[in-house]
Parts: sequence; C-alpha cells; structure tokens
Amino acid sequence: MDIDEITFNPFFLVLRDKFRRKYDLAVSKCWAICVPCSDFVKDLTITEEFVDDHILKPVSKLPYHYVSTDSDGSRMYKFEDTRIRLVQRNGESVHPDQYRVKILSVERGYNSDFQMYNILITDNVMDLKYLSARRPVGVKMKLNRSVNCYKEAFDFLHEIALQGRLSLLDLKSDVEKIDLTDFHSAEELRNVLQDWIRRHWARTMRLFPLDIQRDARFQKLLSTSLEIFIMHYLHDRIYVLLTNALDQDDQRIKRKIDHLLDVGVTPDQLGVKEALSISLPSAIVEMATLDARQSPLEKLSCLKTTLDLIVAEVKGALADVQTRNECYEENDLIEARKTIKIVPTDDLIPLLIYVIVKSRPRRLITDLHYIQNFLWSVSPYDGLSYAMVTFKAAICTLQDINVTRLPRRSSKVRIELPINEVLDVVTKTEPDVTPIDRQVRELAVMLEECTKSEQATKLDDNAS
Repeated sequence: MDIDEITFNPFFLVLRDKFRRKYDLAVSKCWAICVPCSDFVKDLTITEEFVDDHILKPVSKLPYHYVSTDSDGSRMYKFEDTRIRLVQRNGESVHPDQYRVKILSVERGYNSDFQMYNILITDNVMDLKYLSARRPVGVKMKLNRSVNCYKEAFDFLHEIALQGRLSLLDLKSDVEKIDLTDFHSAEELRNVLQDWIRRHWARTMRLFPLDIQRDARFQKLLSTSLEIFIMHYLHDRIYVLLTNALDQDDQRIKRKIDHLLDVGVTPDQLGVKEALSISLPSAIVEMATLDARQSPLEKLSCLKTTLDLIVAEVKGALADVQTRNECYEENDLIEARKTIKIVPTDDLIPLLIYVIVKSRPRRLITDLHYIQNFLWSVSPYDGLSYAMVTFKAAICTLQDINVTRLPRRSSKVRIELPINEVLDVVTKTEPDVTPIDRQVRELAVMLEECTKSEQATKLDDNAS
C-alpha cells in the first residue's frame, strides 16, 4: 500500500485533527488503528462513534481478539492472518461469515515511550452500518446487462470487488476447498454448491444499500455471476465424474448417431416435411460448439441458440419463398414475414434430431444431466427452460429410432444432386419453388460465382 494512503486518507486526517485526544490515547496504549481505504470513507461523515469503532484494544487473556473502544466495547473482533473477523456484537456471537475485512497493509509507528503501534489499512469499514451511508452503487454499475459466460460474470464480480465489497481471491479460495470426494451423489453435491452460492450471495447483498438489495436486476446478476464463477473452477472435476457415471448412455446415443450418419439420413426420413427438409448449416455449426462450452449456463445457451437458428432458418426460407411467389413489393416484405407461423413442435423435433445427428456431440447425455443438476439461475420466462425440455424430447425420440426401418428418402431430398437435377431446380418457375429448392439455387449461384472467380484468376495469370 502506498504511503500516500495514510498521508491523504480522509479518516486518518480527521482522526489526527478533530479527534486528536483519541488518536494520542490509542498511540500511547499501542492500540490498533484501523483505517479503511480512502474510497470507502470519502463520502462519509466521520463521527466519534465511527472513530471508536475503528480503534481497537486487545482483550486480556484472549490472544488475537480485540474490542472496539466505545464505552461498552460493543464489538469484538478476531485477527486471522490478513483478515479481521467480527465475532461478537453487543455480547452476542455472530455467524463466522457475517462480516470480515481484509488487511491490505500495516504501517508501524513508535510512541514517545518507543513502543510500537500498528495502523492497519483495511479494504472496508469495520461495521456494516456505515455502508448504507455511502453513495448508492447503482450510479456506478450498469444493471441493464446480461451475464451468460465466465468473462461477463468475472467482469461483474470484478466491479463489485473494486468497490471493496467482494474479494475474488477469497471466492476462488473457498471454491478450491470444496472436496468432491466427500459427496456420494450429484444431488448431494448440488445442494452443497447451492448453499455456497446462497451464502456468498447473502453476504455480498448485505454490504449494499437497501435500494440496491431490492433491485431485481442486481439480484439476478449477482446470483448468475456467482453460479458461473463457481462452476468455472469446478467444471473439470465435476464433468469428469459425470462423464464416468454416464459413459454408457453417451456411447449408446453416439452409436445411434453414427448409424444414422452411415446410412446418410436426411431430414425427411426423421419426420420433417419434404418441403422443409433444408440443411440448417447455422444450427449445426452452433450445436457443434457444445463440447467446447464449460458452464451449465453456457451449454444451455448453446442449446437455445441452436433452436433459435433452426426456427430462423426455416422461417427465413418460408418467408423468402412466399415473398417470391406472391410478388410482394419491397415495402411489403415485413408484412410477408409476419404471416409465417411459428414452427410447430411436430416439425421442430425432427429438425432438431437432424441437427444433433449432423453435429455429432460427444457427451450429449452428460451435458443434459450437467445442466439439469448444476444450473439454478434459469427462469421459466427466459426461453432457456423451453430449450431444455425440447432437447429432452428430441433425445427420447432419437433413442426410439430404428435405423433399419427408416422410411424411404424423398427423391427431392438428396445429400448429393446430379448436375441435371440442379439445372431442373434452377429453371423452375417461382410459384413451384420450395425452401429446399431455394437452398439448391443458392448453392448453384455460389458455384457459378466461384467458377467465374477462378476463370478470372486464370485469365489474369495468362495475361501476366
């Protein structure tokens, strides 16, 4: 800690000036003077009560214990390495996690009798009651935001830590102390982790003014960030345990996917209407990233995005075809898209199964179990719950598929198309075009552009 923290600290300056007698008494008795860092006292009015709460005298016959210097000695603290923990208030014991401050640095001085005394620079004030008098944190934090990944969670918690209301090092240390070998089931471990999150959530909330505590946005951001934070550090250990326990189920699904890929399954064979049997490349690419996601929330967000992309690609194809067929003017395009209905579940489930098959996830059963047991911040109103239900339904249907009894593939749905059939589609009149025809046309245009580009390159080379 820079010596300037003492030189210019508002509390320390007021203590030596306005409350000189108390300061001199503390120095002569070699009591501990606790000086909160400047950021925490610049908005406070320093009173005699505040001074008494921040000058601590040792308790005889009780090592490492100190009491406040008010007339009743109403607060007792215990010094624990680099922490000062509140142990009693008004003679009553308090919960070990209720309140503690961190010692950032120690400045040593000597009184007139050449006895050493300590000035302790702390990361916070010594009592919660002074926090409510500070400027509300809401003016310093952006609450209209979302937290969906570790980086966003870390950034939010880091903002709180910068205000001295949270220690990321303490959070990480607490997480690393969790011994997974002590638990016999996922449910038991889940309950312990939920308690951990609730405890740190409540402890952090108490450090904020009431207006922030009552803000639903802040409550949601804090709980989600803590959840992602703990699962980030426990992911590898928990995921290995789940993988080992569910390996047979994962392999069973993987074998089914491999069999479907071997026979070249197409969407229509899985129950998708012929006209809607498009390839869905965006959804497949998104689903293929599932294995790389870590936290349960990140994995579930991947599943939701996959569903959103399926619906968007189908609706986009339908809107494009309808727009072309009905010869809408450009200004009417928005109205045309509004007429496209929501993709029904009967079509969505087989489309999703096709995306799952093509993306070939390695541990899908483990991932669903991981999400179900170790994700607690999901609301039934944010669409994530619906994604989970839909994927479970798709997996159940996938498990029941008999690869040897798949229906015959439609002649219009091919993994590969002969050039003459591509030409047939390209030359179709607009009223006869379907979404699958639209994709073939787009591929034909791409091939044509690539061919032109290659020919132009060759001509340039020959010219040079």
